[in-house]
Amino acid sequence: MRDAVDAVHDQWRSLRPDLDVEAILVVGRVNRIARIVQRQSDELLREHGLSRADFDLLAALVRRGTPTSPTRLADETLLSPPAITKRIRVLTAAGRIERLDNPDDLRGYFVAPTAAGREVLDTVLGPQLAAESALLEHLGPEARAQLGDGLRALLVGLESDQRRMVTGADQRDAVV
Repeated sequence: MRDAVDAVHDQWRSLRPDLDVEAILVVGRVNRIARIVQRQSDELLREHGLSRADFDLLAALVRRGTPTSPTRLADETLLSPPAITKRIRVLTAAGRIERLDNPDDLRGYFVAPTAAGREVLDTVLGPQLAAESALLEHLGPEARAQLGDGLRALLVGLESDQRRMVTGADQRDAVV
């Protein structure tokens, strides 16, 4: 069984035999799968007036169960601070989250979901999870477990590398 990524890999291997193109087989598939999942997710969320970033932010707030700082949300959702600020502004205007004063930092604030935010998340969460499960129906239980384990190992390694890079950059900045 071959897919579009196999064709891309073969083309690059033929055009550039001097390069190691094997990563295309994994990274290309991860990227294509991510686009398919994103497209499906976007349609479902749009029906409920949410973007993926809105959904991720609301879900993070509801999971936490306590008011959370924008910085913590940026870390959890992998959105940049400006993107978090924009999402907070949009979700606050829509009445789905609220800003709360931070008693320990007069310039800072926390955000928390409103009842309307919890309601929209509750409405969309079941269909969202069902849609994600449906995407995995092409794999049996063992293949799902193996894929999950492999992706976890990759993600843990990448996140560890990213933390080291950030820490290294912070240390270099401190020396200056």
